[in-house]
Amino acid sequence: MDKDIKRHIMNIMKDGTGGCRHQEMTEALNCRNCGSRMIKAQSEFNRLNRIYPEKFIRKEIDDGYDKKTQNLGQMLEDRIKNDKLYREHLRLLAYGTPEERLKEQKREMSGYYEKHTGDYLRKTL
Repeated sequence: MDKDIKRHIMNIMKDGTGGCRHQEMTEALNCRNCGSRMIKAQSEFNRLNRIYPEKFIRKEIDDGYDKKTQNLGQMLEDRIKNDKLYREHLRLLAYGTPEERLKEQKREMSGYYEKHTGDYLRKTL
């Protein structure tokens, strides 16, 4: 939605709120103070939408992720399933004693798992 139109609609809705702070549109429509402003804002929205439909077109959000990033969930699942060392690391982080958690965090920060991650992966020929 165009910023100017959005600001115009918001100003209609804010005009003399009387201290009302509604969480939902239906509450505002049912409110004695805000109901008329909401109806006015809705009719203004519909009128401007008929006149300037191109300003109300929503742009599609581009994910911007490459193929590797899109498959991260599957890659993580495969690693947990196949890498015994990583599975043990996650278990100790979740359920280990405070000393074990600290040890695992130090190992992770030192790059231990980057060096040893490929050793336990199942490899098929």
